[in-house]
This record gives sequence, C-alpha cells and structure tokens, in this order.
Amino acid sequence: MRLCRAHRLLISLAVTGLLVGCSNRGPKKEITVLLRMMNAQEKFFKEQIIPDFEAQNNCKVSVLTFNNEWDIERLLKLESSKKEPSIALVKTPFELTRVLVSKGYLKDLYSVNDSDQVKQDLAEYHQLASGLGYFDGLPYYLPRKLETRILFYRKSMVADAVSKFEKHRNRINDELKAQNGYGLPAGYSLESDPAQWDFYDLYVVGSIWANEEYNGVKMGRIAHRGARYGGTALDLVDKSLQLGATKDDILSLTADKNVSAYVWERVFVRNGLYNQGMWQESWKGENIYNAIKDGKVFLTNIQQIDAFLIHGWKDDPLMSSYLPQEDDMGLAVVPKAVSFELDTAGMVVFEGTRSISTGGWWWGIPKTAPDAKLAYKLARFITSREMQAKECSRFGMVPVRKDILNKLPQVFDQGWVGDIFKVSVEQITLNELTTVPLVKTYAELSQNVIDAWYGLCVEYKETDGEPMNFATMKMRLASDYLDKQKEVLGGDYPQ
Repeated sequence: MRLCRAHRLLISLAVTGLLVGCSNRGPKKEITVLLRMMNAQEKFFKEQIIPDFEAQNNCKVSVLTFNNEWDIERLLKLESSKKEPSIALVKTPFELTRVLVSKGYLKDLYSVNDSDQVKQDLAEYHQLASGLGYFDGLPYYLPRKLETRILFYRKSMVADAVSKFEKHRNRINDELKAQNGYGLPAGYSLESDPAQWDFYDLYVVGSIWANEEYNGVKMGRIAHRGARYGGTALDLVDKSLQLGATKDDILSLTADKNVSAYVWERVFVRNGLYNQGMWQESWKGENIYNAIKDGKVFLTNIQQIDAFLIHGWKDDPLMSSYLPQEDDMGLAVVPKAVSFELDTAGMVVFEGTRSISTGGWWWGIPKTAPDAKLAYKLARFITSREMQAKECSRFGMVPVRKDILNKLPQVFDQGWVGDIFKVSVEQITLNELTTVPLVKTYAELSQNVIDAWYGLCVEYKETDGEPMNFATMKMRLASDYLDKQKEVLGGDYPQ
C-alpha cells in the first residue's frame, strides 16, 4: 500500500515526537560533585539544591567529599587513570585555583561552552569573584562565594576585660618590658570597641583573660586554627599580610614583615594567651566552635559561615547555637597590625593595616569530566539568584552575584544576619585585591609555614642566651626552614 506524502510526513513527525518524548525517560546521566561543607550545609545542598537540578535535567548527581584541600589534586590525578571517571565539578579553594590549572587538571570554560555565552554568564558575578577565576586570559572557574576572616568576640568578655584593665596594667607592662624593652606603648589605653583595636589591644585583653579565673580555671582564651592543614596556614599568612608583607616577603620567608608575624605568634604562645588546645588537639573550625561553647575561647578570627554556625538557628536542630547567650556575639573587622618592636620613645616601629586576604571557593570542571556541559549547567544552577540567596541567607556566605551584593539590605535580614554580611563586606573592601601568594606549590609552601610555626612558636624551648626575639626568629627561620622554602618554590623563590 502506498502512502501519500502527507501520511508519510505525519508518521515521521509522530516518530520524532515519540523519540523526543522518550528522551526525558531514557537513562539518566550521572555525574559527581567533589566538595567539602559543614554537615548542616551539605544536608541543605543535597536536599534543597540537587533534587531540583536532577528533576530539571533528568540526571543523577552524587556527592563526593574531601577532608583536606590538598586531597583535591590527589583525587583528580586518580580520575585521570580511570576508564570511566565520574567527577564532573570540583569545589576549589582559592589557594588551589592556580595550582589545578597550572598542572593541567581543569578545562577552560570556553572549551566547555560558547565563549560569548560564558562571558555573558560571568558578567552576572562581582568582577573580583569572576576575575580571580581567570588565568592567562582564559576563564577556568565559575564563582561560588567570596571569603575572608573577621573578628569574633564575646561582648560580655570584652566588657569584662576592659573593666579589669587597670588591675592588670602594671603586670602586663612589666611582662612586655622584659620582651620588647619598653612595655606597653607610650600613652597606651585600652579601647572598649574591638573595631578600634590593634595587635597590642589584642595582647592586653588576651593577657587579662589568661590571668583571670573563669569557671574556676585560668587558661588562654584566644585561638586560631592549629591543625596541620590549609586553614592554619591561611591564618598565619594573613597575619603577615596585615603587617604589610608583600607576596615576595611571604615567599622569601625571612623578610622583616614576615618575621614580625612569627614574633607576634611566639609572644602570644609564650605568654599563654592562646588556648593550648590549638596545637595539642589540632584544632580546626568546629573545634573552636566547641571551645566557644565550653567557655574556653572568647575571641578568634572566623569566616562568615563560621559566624552563622556559631550563632545558630533556633528552629534548626543541626544548627544549634554554640554561644552561652545568643546576643553575646560581637563582630568587627580584624585589628590593625603593628610591630611588636617599640622605639626608645615607646612608639611602634611600623604600622601595618587591617587588610588580610580575600579568597573563597570556585567551581571548576576537570578535563576528565564525563559531561562537562552538564557540569557547567549545575554550577550555574547552584549560583543562580534564587539558589544563592537561599543558601547565603542560611549559612552566611558572602554572595558573588551582583544582583544580590548590590541589594544586601533587601535580600537579607538586618539583625545578626545583617551584621555578619555588613562586617564581612567591610572587611573585603579593606582587603582590596589582597590575596595569598599565587604559586603552583602553595600547598607545599603552606606546610613549611606551619612547620615553622610549630618549630619556632609552639614547641620552641628558650635557652639562656637565646630568647626568641626578632633577631633570633629571623636567624632560625633562615637556618631551619629557608632551604625547604627554596626547594618547594624553585623558580618562584624571589631573587
């Protein structure tokens, strides 16, 4: 039987329609996202973001987590040896963005999607966030969040220290005189507002807390991360940057501004201002949260998300507060850096800044990704206005989208939530374009920075005739750690 042209066309259209209709019912594409998040945030990510994307794109998204940032490179290297690699999208910390690109692990986004479309997409993000994802003129990353550290303190404990300053003034002055040759800076007074503090103010309140009994115990009640991982290295590098160290100063290790950071760290350890749990228990972020909860830490530098997690949400059992009193959380930009050394008139030898590094996290697509286009779509979906507003308001991430950053008061509550965003954006503004050194061996460099901190600040035992002052610190950095620094950096070591 012959079919007329019209009938043949109808059958053809029907078959085509059937095939199209079945496409969404066909085998699901499967991809894996490599990431690290706090438990509550990971749960939110899996339950509030991924399912919507899976439904819209007929796919299955699995989540693979890493513990240490430095594991990312190891896992991507392993992917390259697999017959069927699965990792399609990688949440990458700023410190490793250049490393992964320079070692050839990631696709540039122009090879994934139309370049005009990529440019249009990237224009939706803050220029700093999108700009830091470019290398050699090509975009390799879609921004996830900007990140910096801010000062966290318990308001009640700061007020307590201020009220007790005169009681401790003479002791603190004598303690410092034995170490800097003068004592407290000339004309010193303790500011009640932490937003006005410098490093000497930080020392004074820390000394008061360490020498007063709280809950029947004396201990250091200032902390930063102390585990041998990237977070601790970042805290140490930030201190150097505050003191005015350049990228080359940090890389050279023995530059004066970098040495000064180690001197201050030694002073805080030696005089018992730091909580010893930092190194004895290898503290990371959650360890500090628990120390705040237990009344062991009154002050620390934290990221925005840390502030959210410490404060907590009353209606979320996975985000219960770590604060003894919810309204006791104080936030400020970081203290102004000054030299520990004073001149004969009791003035600091130099002043630093309140500027530390801006970093964050970016989404990168491995060269071995099983479906790079789907991975790109997922990264864009995660950072859509709807999804980012939802996630940022829940966990305190500094957003990267212009349509949110430019309307913060309209998007987020103006209570404690608004305070976190306000101070965080203020700190990022102070930072300007300050970042950690962008070298391909940053991970190895970080390990040497931490080793030097442990060796010269934490574990160092002073002997007669060799107090750990500026000169000794510079000498020991050169004798004990400089060769390793040069080996790690190779051609990147400043000449």
